Parts: sequence; C-alpha cells; structure tokens
Amino acid sequence: MILGLLFFASPACAAELPEDWAAFHDAVVEVHVGRTEGAEERWLVMRYLAPQIARDGGSLGYEDVAEEMDALCNGEGLSTALAHESPVDQIVITLMDRVVERGQPDPEATQFIASYDVTEAGCEWR
Repeated sequence: MILGLLFFASPACAAELPEDWAAFHDAVVEVHVGRTEGAEERWLVMRYLAPQIARDGGSLGYEDVAEEMDALCNGEGLSTALAHESPVDQIVITLMDRVVERGQPDPEATQFIASYDVTEAGCEWR
C-alpha cells in the first residue's frame, strides 16, 4: 500500500517541474557481468535531455528531479523493459544537460544517473 502512495505522489511532484523540462534522447539494452560469478545482467539505459539541470545557468538540481527519475523508471522504463525480448534486470535513468556520447567523459556536462533493480513491485532504487 505504501508503494502505491509513493507512486501516486510522484505526479504531484512532477507538476512542479517546468513543462517540457526533459525530452527522451535514446535507449539501449546492454549486457553486463552479473552479481554472481558467470552470470550476466541486461541493463536498459534510458537517456533524457534536460538542459535545465546544467550547473551553469540551470534551474533544477538533483533534489528537484529525483522523484521524477523514479517516475520515469516506473513508467516508460518498465514498459520499455517489459516489451524487450529478453528480461531486463536493471534500468538506468540518465538526465543530461547536453548530448553526451554513452561511455565518453565530458567534464562540462551535468548528468544525473539513477539505477534501479526491476522487481515485481516496480523499480527499486539501487
């Protein structure tokens, strides 16, 4: 029951964010070494462009968008994971103030990254 209350609380927090504060950029499923020896995990990495998180001139900090990142995982993240042909073990939500090539450093960029385990109850922050 508490999970339901938290899930329903997220849209109220999202309403305080500026309209169109983030736009979907891309998604990819990656295979990584699992937590146990010899195991593999599939990670769904979903990236969003959110210029307002920029450290210079941005108006949104991590605390402003953290609950919305949870909502992105429980919404678009879970639906995308469930549609994938192979089970997804983890969902990674990334917000970036500019497009950054995945895996490449960009010291000028601001990125917020949250990782979640996929459970029967939904996304569980890792």
